[in-house]
Amino acid sequence: MKILDLYLGDRPAPIGVLAALDNGDTVFRYDEAYAGTPGAVPLSLSMPLGPASFGDAATRAFFENLLPENDQMRRIMDLHRIDRSDFVSLLAQLGADCPGAISCVPQGAGPVKNPGILATDYDPLDTATLAEFIRRMARGQPLPDEVRDPSPVAGYQQKMALTRLADGSFGLPRPGTGAPTTHILKTPQQTEARDASLEQAAARLAQACGLPVVLPELLDLAGDPSVLMARYDRLVIDGVVRRLHQEDFAQALGLPASLKYERRGTAERSFNAAAIRSLLERTAVPALSVRAFLKLTLFNACVGNADNHAKNHSLLYSGPAPVLAPAYDLLPTRLNGSLHPEMGFRIGAARRVEDISATDMALLLNAFGLSPAAALRFVREEIGPMMLALDRASGDREIAPKDLDDMIGANLEAIAAACGLAPELRERDLFAPQSGGWINGS
Repeated sequence: MKILDLYLGDRPAPIGVLAALDNGDTVFRYDEAYAGTPGAVPLSLSMPLGPASFGDAATRAFFENLLPENDQMRRIMDLHRIDRSDFVSLLAQLGADCPGAISCVPQGAGPVKNPGILATDYDPLDTATLAEFIRRMARGQPLPDEVRDPSPVAGYQQKMALTRLADGSFGLPRPGTGAPTTHILKTPQQTEARDASLEQAAARLAQACGLPVVLPELLDLAGDPSVLMARYDRLVIDGVVRRLHQEDFAQALGLPASLKYERRGTAERSFNAAAIRSLLERTAVPALSVRAFLKLTLFNACVGNADNHAKNHSLLYSGPAPVLAPAYDLLPTRLNGSLHPEMGFRIGAARRVEDISATDMALLLNAFGLSPAAALRFVREEIGPMMLALDRASGDREIAPKDLDDMIGANLEAIAAACGLAPELRERDLFAPQSGGWINGS
């Protein structure tokens, strides 16, 4: 049997234990003293505080979502001959700095995460070295063998974590400090290099619409554009960096990463409107969470972001009840005909933006608990103004390129019609969906 201690942030004692049993099952249970502490934060909404143990299905779904899909994990698998399904053994090697504030370490090893002092706990990263990292990520190459990503980031894209120092330069946590990183650097493959500017454009449009959003910066140090994003699960005050506990919607719903899209799930277990509402009702302010999530959902539809899956939405914990994290990873995927055209979850019965009808919109709003009268007020008072703000902002060529603006125009018309709105939108060139993407019609 393999046992790992679970720590949360810089707490000195474990909050629970994760065990791999001899029969292959896994189990998690909270430390009794921690679970009984007033104001204690749960590890996940899928694993509420209490004396009961959580079995293989719930445990596997949450903890497998912590693993990074990167070169470092592949090296660990090869070096130690660990199968991808043996997530407890992988976390024993990689779990010292999981996303957010969680760390998973061999039993008795003690806590490993500490606040970071920007002035002393980081080694500067020179521009040439950072440019080499970017060059390798853009070409799908591993980082040099001697480089260990100090804070593995879950996901499938080429990305690494680093820290922005007080003078604006970058650094990596010094070995042994347990200091947090502050930013994520993401570099698209060379064939998809435009994704960096498109991701920033979508985030700037969200900001113009009043949505809480992580606003990426564009970097082009090696001729390969990248986006640099401040981590929403970090708090930097007076030169000290601290971690915040967070979980994505897949973890909160007890879904493995393989079920992050509704189309991959089943009627009983999937990322769908009903499941999402069940999460939002358990946040600190459910009514505000519902409206914020609905606005983001329709914004994504308007900007052609069909990749709004369960791992691209998260919850932040500063107390027992979480709040919605700001929007992140916004990308107009419908400009890329090679990507899947279906949305992360259905709006009513519609799988694609262009298929959304008035009935689908009514079903969506009803699924999130809005009565017909409340839905009408919400659409008129919040969605209508958001659409007009998006229409104005996307016309600014310093924010959105022409093909993105034209696509947004087509989507705005479709969503406005489904909402029963008739906003005065700017005229644009025609865009029509074809082969999963969009082509310029005239």
